[in-house]
Amino acid sequence: MNINNLGKVVIIGFFILFVMFVSSGILMAQDVANAIKPILETMEQAKAGMTLWQMIQAGGIIMVVLLILSIATVALIIYNFQTITENKLSPAKFSDGVIQGLEKGDVQKVQKACEANDNIISRITLSGLAKRKQGAVFAKEAMENVAKKEVGMLWQNISYLADVAAVAPLIGLLGTVIGMIQAFNVIAFQTAVVKPILLAGGVSKAMVTTAGGLIVAIPTLLIYSYFRGRVQNISNVVENYNTDIVKLVGELK
Repeated sequence: MNINNLGKVVIIGFFILFVMFVSSGILMAQDVANAIKPILETMEQAKAGMTLWQMIQAGGIIMVVLLILSIATVALIIYNFQTITENKLSPAKFSDGVIQGLEKGDVQKVQKACEANDNIISRITLSGLAKRKQGAVFAKEAMENVAKKEVGMLWQNISYLADVAAVAPLIGLLGTVIGMIQAFNVIAFQTAVVKPILLAGGVSKAMVTTAGGLIVAIPTLLIYSYFRGRVQNISNVVENYNTDIVKLVGELK
């Protein structure tokens, strides 16, 4: 083989090696890109935070329980907003009309007005009128019992909100304990090196359920405080009207 042919062979060999090197470099770059892509996506997800569905999945059955509890709480709050109002339970105009009618001794008119309106004052007045023929003592006792029962029912309705505010953190704490048990089980029963992703699953459940319980409890407690003020105000109004109605019904002949 002469020198010219040898040079051509060397050049071709270097060219082939160069092509192989470039090809292998491209393949390696693609492999690196494919390996880094999930990491980058995970980092982007971490920056964006967990969605509600991801939180429920991470918390497991405990988050499902908290979700159901929160839906029931919202329904109870809407119901209380619609029903626990002074205009519905102890309307001032109607109550003043009852007082004026009893002062005039117009029992029939007062009774018809109370039968046509369903509220606490009307129920108190009707109970007193039904017992007035048996004596002032029986009428007074009947009206006081109705007043206590009606106001007690209002307190009972809002007490469920207080119960939710107390129970929700405990449910979240239960999820925390379950999540930590799972995390420690990974440490205890993994014979090889503990995988961080397995350990993170239990810790994630522990943190998510704790946050979920507090998210349900804190707004519920604040709304309970608001309704407590409403019920206290209605209770005071009913007590004032009840005192006057008891006195007037006792004076009826």
